[in-house]
Amino acid sequence: MVAEREPCAVNRRLIDMRSFLAVLAVLAVLAFTLTVSACARGASEPGGVIAGTVTAGPTCPVELANSPCPPGLWTGTVRATASDGKTYDARTDDQGRYRFSLPAGTYEVIPVMEGSGPPTAQQATVTVTTGGSVHLDLEVDTGIR
Repeated sequence: MVAEREPCAVNRRLIDMRSFLAVLAVLAVLAFTLTVSACARGASEPGGVIAGTVTAGPTCPVELANSPCPPGLWTGTVRATASDGKTYDARTDDQGRYRFSLPAGTYEVIPVMEGSGPPTAQQATVTVTTGGSVHLDLEVDTGIR
């Protein structure tokens, strides 16, 4: 003898499944909306660019007038710290070039050094304006004397 299911139990399961799917759909739409909103907010911040080259020098222990010793290129991370403390990092390419696209504001920019040095670097203060571009070349002191 085969037991028959009660129509009410089947309907209850169907209603529970539909409710679950409806809640799941609402959560998916909410997650999508929040993601798009966050992306649009970040992309719409007006700002400008800081770009330049990082060099390292001196590269020779003794520099003579007739034997120039040009600085070398430095590769690593350059950090821009906003006045509110937020940091932005950019990697230099193999030619020592870096580039930031940042919200308008004032930044302390410095090549990031591991340890207490040498090498060492001095930070520079720059102001980024909306639509503006700042060219900032940075130097790393190798400590060679």
